[in-house]
Amino acid sequence: MTSLSAKIREQIISSFRAELAEHLQTMNNGLLAIEQDTVKDEERAETLRTIFRAAHSLKGAARAVGITIVEQMAHSLESVLDALQKDTLQPSQEMFNACYQTLDAIQLVQEAYERGETTPPIQSTQAIMALEGLLHQEVKPVTKVETKVETKVNGKNGNGKHPKKVDPAAHAEERIKNTFKNVLELKQNAETAKPVEPEHKLEPETEAESVRQLVEERRLAVDRRAAPDTETVRVKVSRLDLLMDYLNELLIIKIRSQQRLQQVKNIREKVGSMEKEWQLARSAYAHRAHIKNDETAKLSKDEKKVLNYVGVTQEQIHTSNHDINIVERELASDISQMSLAIDEIEMEVKSLRMLPLGTITAPFARMVRDIAQEHNKEVVFQIKGVDTELDKHVIEQIKDPLIHLLRNAVDHGIEAPARRIALGKPAAGRIVLSAEQLGRDVVIKVTDDGGGLDLDELRRAVSKLGIDPATLSESALQRYVFEAGVSTNATVTDISGRGIGLDIVSKNMEELGGTCDVTSIQGKGTTFTLTIPMRVTGSRGLMVRTSSQSFAIPINTVDYILSIQQKHITLLEGHDVIYQNNQPIALLWLCDTLDLPRTASFTGNTELPIVILKNGEHRIAFVVDELAGEQEIVVKGLGDQLTRIAGLAGATILGTGEVVLILNAKDLIAMAMRGGYTTAMQAPVAAEAKTPQRPTRRILVVDDSITTRTLEKNILEAAGYTVELATDGQEALNLVGTGSSPDIIISDVQMPRIDGLELARRIKNNPQTAQIPIILVSSMDSIQDKQLGMEAGADAYISKGGFDQSNLLETIEMIVTHKG
Repeated sequence: MTSLSAKIREQIISSFRAELAEHLQTMNNGLLAIEQDTVKDEERAETLRTIFRAAHSLKGAARAVGITIVEQMAHSLESVLDALQKDTLQPSQEMFNACYQTLDAIQLVQEAYERGETTPPIQSTQAIMALEGLLHQEVKPVTKVETKVETKVNGKNGNGKHPKKVDPAAHAEERIKNTFKNVLELKQNAETAKPVEPEHKLEPETEAESVRQLVEERRLAVDRRAAPDTETVRVKVSRLDLLMDYLNELLIIKIRSQQRLQQVKNIREKVGSMEKEWQLARSAYAHRAHIKNDETAKLSKDEKKVLNYVGVTQEQIHTSNHDINIVERELASDISQMSLAIDEIEMEVKSLRMLPLGTITAPFARMVRDIAQEHNKEVVFQIKGVDTELDKHVIEQIKDPLIHLLRNAVDHGIEAPARRIALGKPAAGRIVLSAEQLGRDVVIKVTDDGGGLDLDELRRAVSKLGIDPATLSESALQRYVFEAGVSTNATVTDISGRGIGLDIVSKNMEELGGTCDVTSIQGKGTTFTLTIPMRVTGSRGLMVRTSSQSFAIPINTVDYILSIQQKHITLLEGHDVIYQNNQPIALLWLCDTLDLPRTASFTGNTELPIVILKNGEHRIAFVVDELAGEQEIVVKGLGDQLTRIAGLAGATILGTGEVVLILNAKDLIAMAMRGGYTTAMQAPVAAEAKTPQRPTRRILVVDDSITTRTLEKNILEAAGYTVELATDGQEALNLVGTGSSPDIIISDVQMPRIDGLELARRIKNNPQTAQIPIILVSSMDSIQDKQLGMEAGADAYISKGGFDQSNLLETIEMIVTHKG
């Protein structure tokens, strides 16, 4: 068990890590602003004071946690910045390089210290030497003291003896090594050795309270710097994800409540219809009731009972209709308020996952500066819209694309200073990273004022792909920079030239459902535009039916919904297409893409329901049997064992309790393009004729997961099997014992009550059921697990890790063929 002191020490180190990152970023930003001369006069002086305070605070923080090396480097940096403030040291390229080198070395020392290394990185020695060299070059007024020092250095000391020569570099390196070693030894001793008794021993509560107070002060100091005007609390992303899972359960309750409301409306309509029917029969009832009240009239006892029943029923219908109306209104009001509250909670929880773009852009300025230095270029870099927020997942996905674009802007775009001056441009190029929210999307642009895309080099690169560039417009030609292997740089460098970077940008945008565009003007510059959804998760889906099954499609992947007649379908290069905004879009049957049989046919002037799905720049139109409307959905994962099922993004539970699979638009488009285009107007009979005729077989699926049961049921029914379901081994034995035996049993292994292994044993040990083949499907895929399954009597054992549709069907076919 970790001691209290070790836990508190870890908290201190964690706080220091965050504080160090903040101070380093402050100094990086300030030094860049001064180096690029983007701050003037009083603003420049304030920037110098800010980075000086950051160096001073970092020195104190390093001393508090005992990382003396960082304290020494921060002290040297502080001295240089102090001299810069006092104008006794003039800014130079050498000075800025030394400062940046020190900031990088501080980060390296921190990482090495946390890894438990006992030798300091060599960069720390080099950094201190560079800073001390700057201070020795410092220009100061000559004073008597300095004269005395000069005499001591160049001549003899006051006693007439030559001073002992000391190598400052060797002395600094030795001092750093000893300090680093001592700090690490202290750390190891604190974790393994018994605590040393202090001369004046504190009570445990007092000591713990003192350290806690230090931790709290350090944390509050970091929080105050991070958010001076707001109170914040740090929450792990995993806890937000858990909160979102709970919210999804609330959304399911909301959907079911809305379904219950619809059922109440249906009941009210039925009761209302009964009351209307009563109005038509009322006169006949009144006539018979009048006869009943006439003492001279004679009615049989049965007729009087019927009249009494009708009278009482009429009153009950009227009362029930009134009560149902009240219940419906109150239920509608309650559901409306609940929906409003859940929607508000959903928006708030999703907003908690939103992060500002500045979360990832902080290191970009240094990166651009360093690359420009390496290539002997001058660049002024500016970021706009750092407060624009995106989902955490989106932020993580766009970091690499932005780095690629910025590196390309420096290497490809910005010209050398001499070249820019010859063209009448400022010697320093300009790169701007900007972001803004437009509706539900965020538009990020990377703009440079360089030479623009080299179209001649781009044409040569495109021609290597077997494409005639003469057939392409300038805008179409420019889009080829996103193709793999295409580069406008004829020379391969460590930055570019391999044609990979922009291909990565394009693929990442497709993963997010976004787009990337480029516009370039020769000699003026280039702008790359990324259009990205703020959130990648949607909560509404389009319900469709195909092959007698219902599916949901996330609404944010649906580009267009329409219905067309066959006469509007044309043939282009052997494929059926429709035209949308004058652009041809390939047309396929959704059931063909999912490898399901066609169950609907459209002839003549029948309107075809069409759904156009999008993924990045790709569009495919799918014919469905029916469009069943849009509704709220909650995406449930299929589990790791089913991640290989192409075309599926998850499952959702409708208000009726029905489990519906959610389609993955990206997979569907890839499957359609990879599998070739099937003629959409092919007769359904011809398509069905391809399916081999087999006797209808009954399969019993046993699994405690409703998602797995539903998925396997859909796969098997699409292949022509009749499917029964059981939630565990006990229910399966009851079904086998009370009804006709199934032809095959497919069972999970781990289940409540009776598991799959015990089920297999009981089936095989019973002479009446021993002939039934059993296939075990489990995530337990070790050799021992498979051996246990076969020893229990299973005819086949499929690992869920390698589970896919064809694997299951091939195994069934093999067993059926073997059994004859």
